Amino acid sequence: MSVVLAEPFASIPRESFLFGPSPIQALPRISQALGGKVNVYAKREDCNSGLAYGGNKTRKLE
Repeated sequence: MSVVLAEPFASIPRESFLFGPSPIQALPRISQALGGKVNVYAKREDCNSGLAYGGNKTRKLE
């Protein structure tokens, strides 16, 4: 999504805070605890940036 900013904001260079898409991690112990009939995954928003926070807070800053 591209946003056109008005001056003086348009002349400020953009900085990326995120590393890319959040990784998805398998949770095999939870899958086993549920009887092994389902695979459980977690989207790791905490691994998405070098900042202390991930997810929508960081995306809004970008």
